[in-house]
Amino acid sequence: MKRKLVMMVLILIVIYCCSSCANNENESDMIEYESGIYHNKNWSDTAGTYSGESVIPDEKTALEVAKSIFDGMEKSAEAQEYVPQHVFYDNQDEIWIVSFWKDTDQFILGGDCSIAMRKEDGKVLRIWFGE
Repeated sequence: MKRKLVMMVLILIVIYCCSSCANNENESDMIEYESGIYHNKNWSDTAGTYSGESVIPDEKTALEVAKSIFDGMEKSAEAQEYVPQHVFYDNQDEIWIVSFWKDTDQFILGGDCSIAMRKEDGKVLRIWFGE
């Protein structure tokens, strides 16, 4: 009788754990990814195109976009240790420049990476490493 009770409790625990895991799936696990040739390549068509004032309106958005780009880049082992340290906005050209380098008290010549993005449409204009 005790064995049956223990088995029932174990089965209930397993069922509970499995249902909890299923409810905690990542959003990315639910998104469908595919590749190939996109069927509607009319990139010049402006119908339904976003026409807001800017895609990257502020420094927080610039930082988040640059972090996503930087995280997805292939980098050296040293550059993988870089963290965002500085955000600059060029008022004249309306360009955000986000710079990454190691979180250290020492100045390392050339030990940085910068990403320049246009405020209007989010286009990445340049990614460069210090020399």
